[in-house]
Amino acid sequence: MKYRIFFFLILINIGHIGFAQPYKKAAEKQFLHYTDLIIKKDFRSASDFIIDDLFSIVPKEQMISAMEKIFTLPGFQFSIDSPRVLKVGDSRRIDSAHFLTLEYANILSMKFHDQGDTSVVDTANAESELLTLSLQSKFGEDNVKYDSNTGFYRIYSVKNVIAKSANLEQWKFIVMEEDKMPFLKKIVPPELLK
Repeated sequence: MKYRIFFFLILINIGHIGFAQPYKKAAEKQFLHYTDLIIKKDFRSASDFIIDDLFSIVPKEQMISAMEKIFTLPGFQFSIDSPRVLKVGDSRRIDSAHFLTLEYANILSMKFHDQGDTSVVDTANAESELLTLSLQSKFGEDNVKYDSNTGFYRIYSVKNVIAKSANLEQWKFIVMEEDKMPFLKKIVPPELLK
């Protein structure tokens, strides 16, 4: 009898795990598609994957324009590579929507081109060191590498994301960053910001 109960409990757990996973897989797949659109600089399509509530604060067209400007700033090269989802949290129903958190990582490559007087090598080196320290404070010392031959910073970035869905099938996202906290407090349930 004990074995039957134990076997039954295992079957219930397997069934529960099998049932609970499709929404996580959907969120992960859609987030990676969203990231791929950003890598390809298709910001208009990528904006369809941003939590709509953000557009009540920043109009969608303004958001698209800002994304385009970041990737085309003069004197700045920027690319994203190797995105991967590290962890997908469980869904929580809050009010009329489902939320979950994702943790993801990618490689950021950045290069800042000098547009001023490059004759003063000491100044350029000091600026490079200051920028390196600034990036290390944001991403962690071990996550920032500077290649003095190419002038590129290679940054291993790990970030958290909030995903929102009405039906556990179609997900929209917003990356959790300290500089976005004023916006996040207006559009994300407080229990998700802890």
